[in-house]
Amino acid sequence: MEHPVFPAAALSFLSDLRQNNDRVWFSENRHYYDNVIVPALSETLAYLWEGVKDAYPDYVAIPKVNKSFYRIYRDIRFSKDKSPFKTHIGVLVYRKVRKQSPFIYLHFAPEEVFWACGLYAPEMPLVRRYREWIADPQINRRLGEEIERVRERYTVNEPQMKRTPREYKDVELPYPELLRYKGIYAHQDREPGVWLEKEPWLDEAIELCRYCRPFMDYIEEWADYRPGSEK
Repeated sequence: MEHPVFPAAALSFLSDLRQNNDRVWFSENRHYYDNVIVPALSETLAYLWEGVKDAYPDYVAIPKVNKSFYRIYRDIRFSKDKSPFKTHIGVLVYRKVRKQSPFIYLHFAPEEVFWACGLYAPEMPLVRRYREWIADPQINRRLGEEIERVRERYTVNEPQMKRTPREYKDVELPYPELLRYKGIYAHQDREPGVWLEKEPWLDEAIELCRYCRPFMDYIEEWADYRPGSEK
């Protein structure tokens, strides 16, 4: 499959949308979103999936809104910010079901472009299961060592919590900092630019996903873990 060309001008469109975040402007310029950006996302998803599907057989790539694509409209029901449109775009490959799932994600915004894999911002029931799971010394050691391996080439996010949850503060573990995570993901960041049109950058994203396959095995083990089950 030929590497797709992702239009760097899409980032300019998103920047303009940020400055003109209203329904009138978007309606007048929607032809670019529908006729350029959406097809580019579809081609990007197809190429990404072709490169990772053998390593991620339980994952899906579905070129539909609320599947591998996101709605451009923001949910403003409970937000003080009533801007109607998102000013970033992305594609998602996920495991089993979209919500609370291990993922592969590509992100495009005027200020940042990155690709990532892991599990981001899980809800509290899944966080609590993570804490019980990662408090096992053997799992803690194996995941800690795997994160060290991934960090030799990529970035892994830092813990979201400053302190260890009090119910685990006396637990001795090889990597105690892992108890301070809520979500864990590996990522590679690039400065936005015209390289999107000129470089085979998707091959870099695919390489991250393939290199991080052992890391994702642990993320999936966490997602599947239920209290009382064998670890």
